[in-house]
Amino acid sequence: MTEKLAVFKEKAEALRQRDGLSAEADELLEEMLAELEELERSNKALKRAALKAGQRETMSTRLKEALYE
Repeated sequence: MTEKLAVFKEKAEALRQRDGLSAEADELLEEMLAELEELERSNKALKRAALKAGQRETMSTRLKEALYE
């Protein structure tokens, strides 16, 4: 979990305790935080995959250059 997501969760908890959110608002807030957490996880996985793909292409290019020499 990133620092930003942790801050959002803390702010949501503070709102719940201070303002006494309605059940609908509380449910919506939970859904939004869960979606944000999932998107963050997905983004991290995509970044890793892109990095790996970029590394493979570089290695492949190096291999091709070595074979052509």
